[in-house]
Amino acid sequence: DMSAMLSEKSRSPWGNKFMLNLLPITYSKRDLDALACTARAKVIMDHMKHSMETRICDKLGKLTYSLLGYKLVSDFYSKIFSNTSFVISNMAGPQEEISIANNPVTFLRITSSSQPHAITMHMVSYAGKADLQIQVAKEVIPDPEFLATCFEDALLEMKGVAANKMGCKL
Repeated sequence: DMSAMLSEKSRSPWGNKFMLNLLPITYSKRDLDALACTARAKVIMDHMKHSMETRICDKLGKLTYSLLGYKLVSDFYSKIFSNTSFVISNMAGPQEEISIANNPVTFLRITSSSQPHAITMHMVSYAGKADLQIQVAKEVIPDPEFLATCFEDALLEMKGVAANKMGCKL
């Protein structure tokens, strides 16, 4: 219900929200089980999401913005992103198909520009489908199509391994 989301006391208020969690990406030649790595990262992310870190960072960001202005907050986030190798964005879209002015929406795209790092990956879900969007710095990643194929192959491999572990057929 839209009116509940627009309420000031809503648990999931309407509007754009921005938060980041910094998570180190580990690589080990010994641990080739992609699902184990993903499960380990999920445990860490779930712990971060349920900790007070996100709420405290949000409150500190708002306080800093109100006291010192947008320039300092902008510089702070710029420094974080300048020292980040890879950014993943996850945006949950509507679960049902929607239309705008009686025109069906077939997919959603999000983007960001002028990023100070080499790779940005957006995962967007819409009406039961997931869409992977990759933005790269061409001078660092000269063949983005190959990178996209690697991501796609890795996701399909993880899906296959997960289906086998659950005894499902794809």
